[in-house]
Amino acid sequence: MRRRDLLCAAAGTLSLPAVTRRTTAQPAYEPLGRVPLDGATEVVVSDDGRTAFLAATTGFGTVDLSDPRNPRVLADRRNLLAGHENGPLRDIRDVKLAGDRLAVVGPANPNAGIDAMVLYDVSDPADPERVAVHETDYAIHNAFLTDGRAYLSQFDGETVGMTIVDVANDEPERVGRWSILDEPDWGEIPLFPATVHDIWVQNGMAYIAHWDAGTWLIDVRDPSNPTAITRIGGLAPDELASLSGEALRRAQLVPPGNSHYVTVDDDAAIMGVGVESWAVEGEGGPGGITLWDIASPQNPEELATIDAPPTPAPSYGGLWTTAHNFDLKEGRLYSSWYRGGVKIHDVSDPANPEEIARWRRTENTSFWATVLAVPGEFFVGCSWNQYGELPQAYLYTFPDRAGPAPESTTLATDRNATARNEPTARSTTTNRDATTANGSVPTTGSTGGTEATSNGTGGGGSAGAGPGFGVPAALGGVGLAAWRYLRRNDESKRR
Repeated sequence: MRRRDLLCAAAGTLSLPAVTRRTTAQPAYEPLGRVPLDGATEVVVSDDGRTAFLAATTGFGTVDLSDPRNPRVLADRRNLLAGHENGPLRDIRDVKLAGDRLAVVGPANPNAGIDAMVLYDVSDPADPERVAVHETDYAIHNAFLTDGRAYLSQFDGETVGMTIVDVANDEPERVGRWSILDEPDWGEIPLFPATVHDIWVQNGMAYIAHWDAGTWLIDVRDPSNPTAITRIGGLAPDELASLSGEALRRAQLVPPGNSHYVTVDDDAAIMGVGVESWAVEGEGGPGGITLWDIASPQNPEELATIDAPPTPAPSYGGLWTTAHNFDLKEGRLYSSWYRGGVKIHDVSDPANPEEIARWRRTENTSFWATVLAVPGEFFVGCSWNQYGELPQAYLYTFPDRAGPAPESTTLATDRNATARNEPTARSTTTNRDATTANGSVPTTGSTGGTEATSNGTGGGGSAGAGPGFGVPAALGGVGLAAWRYLRRNDESKRR
């Protein structure tokens, strides 16, 4: 029974004030352990929660979580497809797992290298075995793997969409495709603010975070004929079609839109949509996570929004605390907020989410993703090195429990804010949101583990793409090709 259910049950039999229900003080909320892995970004876990699989920019890694206080790298694979023309596979920002199959996809952004999904047998996570390669002619920013099919985001500068690939056999084969451009009234929109950023698939429904085009629900039970069910949020097609130049770039930074990540709970009754956004000249700011009732997918109902942690420098060049990837399981929301740390919310009453734990070390961590591993025991969070601003990427383990935030000694500040010409006077961070100068894992949990030897070039630098679709182009999901296109357009108008 979850905490909120227990309290509700108790309320029916006791009339004591809530304060008297706490009999012992909870220890401060801290990580259990961590382990380094160069270039790590996205993380997924095995069905039993005892193994993690991580995208690592120049490859991927597997981590033993059997002792969450001492996570241990099992395998660190780099230079995938190095022997192929235009190889190796670069800018790997996503992996997905289904049973003993792992899909490793890339590049996250259009470039001159090979575009592909590589499938591995990870029944022995210490020795992943490559079983198939599916080459594409488009970048794959994110993917999903379930029921013998892979769902790949498609972006090549000419079209946007989702491709469905049958991976049940040794030779993966495309069996379907859906594109917003084929929907009525959507054929004339500019591509770059309407990229397919992330995909979640469950029980025959695909949930697509489509940036400024909102969040789409697509029936994929017949993969040869995906059918749009509804769209939630974002800009209307005529509004998108009217954008150009500076207005187009601005739209990709600030809401409405900026649908970045989407997932649903265990029975697909509640959907969470994360907005990745920043401030531009006082407009906008860090995006949060909105919960929706989608028990009737055709009639979604907005329930609540969880705001982003505060930041003294909310623009794209400042200190990021906007929402990133999260997990919605077992009546709880496990969320990552870049420099804003990680949080747990009790969402057993999704209209009234309650924060029950948080951890933030602004100067030393930037969390890309959080995933529940073993309910009631621990979840994992991946802190990337954010373009080389941080010295190392780590996989952290955190207890799956409520607890007060640890005491802090300094307010959350951005040491680079002045250099970036960012305003630093906006900070209203309280002690609960503050950080300590010491970013190390506390002594209550072993840092544990050893860094596996890489057979590649590492992945911790600033090369490659960013959280949306690249820097400086990303700005909410555009990519280098898009940035160059916009720049050429501006230059031609000035001629």
